Amino acid sequence: MDTLQTVLLLIAMVATMVDSHDYGDALTKSILFFEGQRSGKLPPTQRITWRKDSALRDGFEIGEKPKRVYDAGDNVKFNFPMAFSTTMLAWSVLEFGKSMNSDLPHALEAIRWATDYFLKATSIPGFVYAQVGDPYGDHKCWERPEDMDTPRTPYAVSKQFPGSEVSAEIAAALAASSMAFRPIDLDQYRGSYNDSLGPWVCPFYCDYSGYEATKAQMYWNYVRENIHNLENASLNSIEGGSFTEFGWDSKHAGINVLVSNV
Repeated sequence: MDTLQTVLLLIAMVATMVDSHDYGDALTKSILFFEGQRSGKLPPTQRITWRKDSALRDGFEIGEKPKRVYDAGDNVKFNFPMAFSTTMLAWSVLEFGKSMNSDLPHALEAIRWATDYFLKATSIPGFVYAQVGDPYGDHKCWERPEDMDTPRTPYAVSKQFPGSEVSAEIAAALAASSMAFRPIDLDQYRGSYNDSLGPWVCPFYCDYSGYEATKAQMYWNYVRENIHNLENASLNSIEGGSFTEFGWDSKHAGINVLVSNV
């Protein structure tokens, strides 16, 4: 009887502990975390007010406005795990965006903060910037990003020095993010070039069929993305066996979930 009472007491304690956790608040703070990790010129909407502008010269070599996030407690920008985090955040919006309520705009803002940087990091043909900052020097000098004085060396991969992993992860982040933005951005700047350019295009090549060109563009995107890429993913990406982890360097479990929905 004493054993049974002990078990029941433990069950009651666990149930009370579970009920006491506010998982909604935890998820809200997980979105807020990304604002605490921001680098660059912070926007007026910044909610972590004790953070200030930092690393304003990062990316100067490629004409990049330093709009990105720090990796962890250090001040290095590692694009490989950053891209994975962006992919996961975009996937979360796609799966659970309708349940995010007031946190959805903040989640989308966090995604855009990263993708704006990735577009700049891939803007030079033949190069993909994979990292900013010397991790050896940085890890010897723990300081606020607003005060850092360690080398901000940019590192890139190229045809001569390939980096398929980071390049593919950035591509995945941009692709997933475009899907997350699609319900919002698809019609944001919709308009006819007849109206915008007027007599300079009409009556010479005036558009009379509405948005048929955009429909054709969407069709060809569908053919390109779904037939070629998804067939390759189905054939080459499915892994057998059991998975014990899922993270930036072990994505097989997530890949199998995605491919199973094809």
